[in-house]
Amino acid sequence: MKNVSTILSILSLAGVAGLFVMQFAGGSSTSKSANAAAKTDSHTHGQVGYFEMDSIEQHYAFVKNVRDQLKKDEDNITAELGGMKKNYMGRIQQLQAKAPTMSQQEGEAAQAEINQMQMTLQQREAKLTQDLQEKQFKMMKEINDKIADFLKTFNANKKYAYIISRSPGDFVYFADSTYNITDEVIKGLNAAYKQ
Repeated sequence: MKNVSTILSILSLAGVAGLFVMQFAGGSSTSKSANAAAKTDSHTHGQVGYFEMDSIEQHYAFVKNVRDQLKKDEDNITAELGGMKKNYMGRIQQLQAKAPTMSQQEGEAAQAEINQMQMTLQQREAKLTQDLQEKQFKMMKEINDKIADFLKTFNANKKYAYIISRSPGDFVYFADSTYNITDEVIKGLNAAYKQ
């Protein structure tokens, strides 16, 4: 077992030494042409483009429409729950006003009614909140999908190796504005959205 480990170590060392000699002693013409191709490739395809996500959120018409729709949905939920809470509180006041004259059985029935109304209100609130969150998630995914699809078309010429979004709070401390493609992305996304 000890001999196998030693033999593998020697073979690995010999392999690394052979690669070292090939690399620095001139190597073959194949490795030289591969290195030249890699250098050329890195100059044309190694660029990283970026766009400012907060600008996309402010100027992409689809995002604005999604935001407006979600705000409308939120307002509708608030109105519906507000109405239910008002009815609930009104019924509590009615029953409290009658409480001094209620029998024990009527009091228990009133308490059961209040508990049922409260449970119905909580269930409805939970359902509406969950539905809204699911819709928000679905819409955010749709926005991301539209951006990704556009960027695939935008980068069809393979000018950029990577296109990243930059948002406030990211750990990107410097970005060369030469590679900022935000305006082009906004124009392209809005043009595609209008179609």
